[in-house]
Amino acid sequence: MAEKTLQKLPLGLNSFRKIRDLNCLYVDKTEYVYNLITGGWRYFLSRPRRFGKSLLVSTLHEVLSGNKELFKDLWIEKSDYSWKPHGVISISLSIVDAQNVTSFRVGLCRELTFIAQQYGILLTIEQPDAQGMFVELIRALYGKFNRVAILVDEYDNPILRNLDDEKNAIAIRDTLRTFFAVIKDLDALIDFVFITGVSSFARAGIFSGLNNLSVITLNDEYGSILGYTNEEVDHYFGRYMQAWADKKNISYHQLRENVKTWYNGYRFGDQVPSVYNPFSLMNALNAYNFDNFWIQSGTPSFLMKEINKEYRNEQLRIFDAENIVLDKNDLSSIDIGSIPLPTLIFQTGYLTIDTYNETTKLYKLKFPNFEVKESFQKLLLNVVAQIDLIEVKSLLQSLLSTLHNGDMPEMIQVLKQLFSRISYHQNTTPEFNEISKGRQEKFYHAILQIIFDLTGVKVQSEYATSHGRIDLVLELPQSIYIIETKLNESPESALAQIEEKRYWEPFLKYGKPIILLGISFQRKPGKFDITYVSKKL
Repeated sequence: MAEKTLQKLPLGLNSFRKIRDLNCLYVDKTEYVYNLITGGWRYFLSRPRRFGKSLLVSTLHEVLSGNKELFKDLWIEKSDYSWKPHGVISISLSIVDAQNVTSFRVGLCRELTFIAQQYGILLTIEQPDAQGMFVELIRALYGKFNRVAILVDEYDNPILRNLDDEKNAIAIRDTLRTFFAVIKDLDALIDFVFITGVSSFARAGIFSGLNNLSVITLNDEYGSILGYTNEEVDHYFGRYMQAWADKKNISYHQLRENVKTWYNGYRFGDQVPSVYNPFSLMNALNAYNFDNFWIQSGTPSFLMKEINKEYRNEQLRIFDAENIVLDKNDLSSIDIGSIPLPTLIFQTGYLTIDTYNETTKLYKLKFPNFEVKESFQKLLLNVVAQIDLIEVKSLLQSLLSTLHNGDMPEMIQVLKQLFSRISYHQNTTPEFNEISKGRQEKFYHAILQIIFDLTGVKVQSEYATSHGRIDLVLELPQSIYIIETKLNESPESALAQIEEKRYWEPFLKYGKPIILLGISFQRKPGKFDITYVSKKL
């Protein structure tokens, strides 16, 4: 019965006006909107996809247009905001053709012409002079309203679509730089500028003309401008979660903790609360189901193109997501032809900020939540190990059964079947020295960790003890596995390391059986095998 009284969730809606007209639920972010507009600056904000950037731009558009009636009972309606209408130029570059630089310029002109028509303005500048049209439109709107606002959503989309054609990407970037330079030239006529995107290209490459552009991507004041905090989830979605718990006949507390594990964890700043991805959260609440909605909505094509480049292969093989440390510049700036892998993965939303060290000025990264971690693991298995998760689901289920049963011979047989799907090219390198051995050992360790993760058991990698670091710890309801891996060494040497360093001691307090497991990956040209030795405490 409770479900019928719940306000509709705005699934797939990016228009603030439509959300309000349809009486859908809206998480009130208008205090942030007020602070942005009354600050009077030119702002840039990047966030991963499906995080509500377009809805924020739409909300800004309605406020700047003076449409107070849409904001009844929201924070900004009760504030001292003046509601004086601006002439608003709002463009989403995701819908502008970018097959080449000429079509991009023509597309910009079409968008400007459409905006001008909405205001009854006839532009005299002809296509494809987007810069000239932009100047004429700004001056005309200033003449009508005496104040102009410029909103650009997904500014980077045309560039990202062309990263595999560097010459075309550079030409489009240079066109954007010229286009945005108009804002500086007509600064006296423009009250407000807001630009969003997924990535943050080097400011010298695109925004060099906007010297006073305020980048708020990692600004603590705006850390929660997009996404939902725990407090917002409890306030706005408590009844939805209660309806879900009632339908599934589980406790509210249990459901609430699962929601947090699956979808919370993004942090965009130092001293800021973690936030939920709004797209995933609302889809889960609508479906009454925990699922990977983020990856189902599509992996960014530019990310797939980048990680499929040949030189990325080695980077991904040794990629250690849990031990990445970067400074603020590394996190917030990329350029065409120069996109560091950790920065790329952070800006696309697969990693987020864990901690910040005031002394070193360095950020440590982590996976935000279970949903994103699983997404990245699937990506790695598919791209690096060339394992299709759909094909191996039954093997993963068998692996989980062997873990519960403590059936070591069968577990190793299942692992052999899984690793046999990794192509020989992935399993070999031209030379095999100590450096390449270390990298390959990390590769096998990483794939093993992902495989265990995907069974659903609790996995801890590089677990630190007073005597050293354990490669993998698996925690099951009835047992604990302590695993050490080696490459081209005996499994006995791996087990000896566990025993010598007494890796099991921190886990004695749990009172569960502990299984010590030494695993050796034996890799020689044209041959691959997995051997093991185990001991139960």
